[in-house]
Amino acid sequence: MKATRAKQALKNGIYRAIGETVAGAGALDGEGGRTLRALMYHKVNDIPGNPVTVPTSQFDEQMAQLRELGYQAVGLDAVVDHYAHGKPLPRGATLITFDDGYRDNLENALPILKKHGYPAVLFVPIGYLGESRPLPHEERLTAQGVRNPTIDWGELRELEAEGVRIECHGISHRPVVALALDEAAREIVVSKLRLEDALGRPVQAFAFVKGSEADYLPVHLSLVRQAGYELGFTSVSGANGPRSDRFRLRRYNVEPYPARTFELVLRGACDLIALKDTVAGTYARRAFNAALGTSSK
Repeated sequence: MKATRAKQALKNGIYRAIGETVAGAGALDGEGGRTLRALMYHKVNDIPGNPVTVPTSQFDEQMAQLRELGYQAVGLDAVVDHYAHGKPLPRGATLITFDDGYRDNLENALPILKKHGYPAVLFVPIGYLGESRPLPHEERLTAQGVRNPTIDWGELRELEAEGVRIECHGISHRPVVALALDEAAREIVVSKLRLEDALGRPVQAFAFVKGSEADYLPVHLSLVRQAGYELGFTSVSGANGPRSDRFRLRRYNVEPYPARTFELVLRGACDLIALKDTVAGTYARRAFNAALGTSSK
């Protein structure tokens, strides 16, 4: 837990330093080239020593800050219309997304989203819906007594009914690059079909597991397109412009940032941090995490 806190403090410091430097140079938020910001959350809870978590009160503060700073939360349909049909997005368009299907998204995040009147998207790996076993990257935490349960199929439908759009994150929560090609195709196609059957509507977006540039290949982008998805989301940091590849849309991984750091991230001052999501950056980051003892599957 000490290593995790140290890592978080270091990341906050790096983001703040980069952000303030860029802000001081005036290189911020050229709106014409930054038509969509997508925010990526995972867990929203108050369990101590729980990585990749934003505390509930801080999530509420970040949602309030979005409006205070002039950003507008948009739904997935507006993003599809923009990238597939050329329709404009409102100024400051921001898509709020969650990965992995944690139950706290229903219990903690949903009431806050409803309070602020925001739509959101939840990308779920269907192999863990209604399962008592932890997600692969949760196994070490579970062994330490920290449990982060996932939703079941009924709760998935409840979230959908309350305005959280359910979209696809594969089956097994394994990066497609780690799978044989036929297995990757199965993850991409079968998960879509299963969700469409459960929800009674087309599933239009796929989020790559882990999602750095080292976690998918051009062939996987083709598989997503051929499966009938309209959009693909990565975890590469940064905003998206009108000519961004709609199958490689970027997202900001949101953490327990102080308000100023969150503002700088939204304004584009920290976009240089995307170097960590390149192939070389990904392997360097994994080596750093291994040295700290904060690696996950």
